[in-house]
Amino acid sequence: MYTKHLGLPVITLALLLSGCGKVEEKATEKAAEAAIESAMNQNGAKDAKVDLSNNGISATVTDANGKQQKIELNNAKISEQETGVPFYPGATQVEGASSRVTTAEGGAVTTTLSTADALEKVAAFYSPQIKKIGAGKQVLESSEGGTQTWMINSSNGNASETVMVQAKRNGEATEITIHTTRTK
Repeated sequence: MYTKHLGLPVITLALLLSGCGKVEEKATEKAAEAAIESAMNQNGAKDAKVDLSNNGISATVTDANGKQQKIELNNAKISEQETGVPFYPGATQVEGASSRVTTAEGGAVTTTLSTADALEKVAAFYSPQIKKIGAGKQVLESSEGGTQTWMINSSNGNASETVMVQAKRNGEATEITIHTTRTK
């Protein structure tokens, strides 16, 4: 009977202590955000805002010239439309492996996908896709050391776009990294 009465206080104490860990974690996160914002401001940024709460880094910065930049590292939600390249059918986006940078001059997006399909099957999907997307543009395709890479470069006046798709085997999965950079 004595152990039954002791159980409730022990459980309550455990819950309280776990809650304290959350408060401490949040305080540490806020301190890190403030430190990053301070460093950015010391390097010429104005009104730097950093958020570390979404398993990545989100920051909005206004530079010394008044131009705003937005950065999302490791937690961005990237779409096929943003990359300009279709995602491999059935592949899933790797959590924590997508980033976006947006500036007044352009931007860049990166995402990594994963599929259980063989590298050869992934390459058979992307080769015709890249040729179609790259029609009339500079296209490079290479295969080396178990890695298949495609690049498309194009420019029109000051505007340019570079798209890179890289597929490689990683254990039981084929990882596909898509990186697109655009300038205005």
